[in-house]
Amino acid sequence: MEKLKMSPAEKLKDVVIKPIEQECLDRVFNYLIDKDKKKLKDQANKISHMDIACVLQFLGCKPSMSEVKLIIWEVDDDLDAHISKEEFQTMYKRCISDETGLEPRKLFNLVQFLMYDKKFKGRVTVEETLQILYVRYGRERLDDEIRAIFGDDEKNPDGSEKEITYGEYVEKINLRALERQKEYIRNKAKGKLSNGPDDDDF
Repeated sequence: MEKLKMSPAEKLKDVVIKPIEQECLDRVFNYLIDKDKKKLKDQANKISHMDIACVLQFLGCKPSMSEVKLIIWEVDDDLDAHISKEEFQTMYKRCISDETGLEPRKLFNLVQFLMYDKKFKGRVTVEETLQILYVRYGRERLDDEIRAIFGDDEKNPDGSEKEITYGEYVEKINLRALERQKEYIRNKAKGKLSNGPDDDDF
């Protein structure tokens, strides 16, 4: 019998967000919706482009308005120029379940950094990333994930714990994502990946 093709929405229902991840996601969402003081009342519980812009500026970035609006647009399923809690959750599920590296990740990268940065100080240490990385990847992949973010050395030359900024984090994560995309495309071209009915759902 031919396998029925699952819709993207059906596949996402099977993606599990662990309790500690959900706790961090809720904290980050509440942080993000609080920055745009000119937001209309009916959009108060959604993320606007000005919310994103304010947070990125705090993190040391200087994005153009078009760049910020693109971050919103990539995950704005109902096209209201804002990100609802449901769209926020869906974005996270799509990205953590994406094996191709092709899912838009601009907002995900920001959210992930803020999940690590519990005190919203603009920098993260190895220790601050451990809980989320362990919950998501397990002990067997923990060291690889830490190395991808911080490099081979977890300490500074003076022995103090290494910290990275958002800009440094995004640079490393984007480089790794590019390498994974190239590997995925090479493997698909060689026929190593499935061409089954679910292969292009996302």
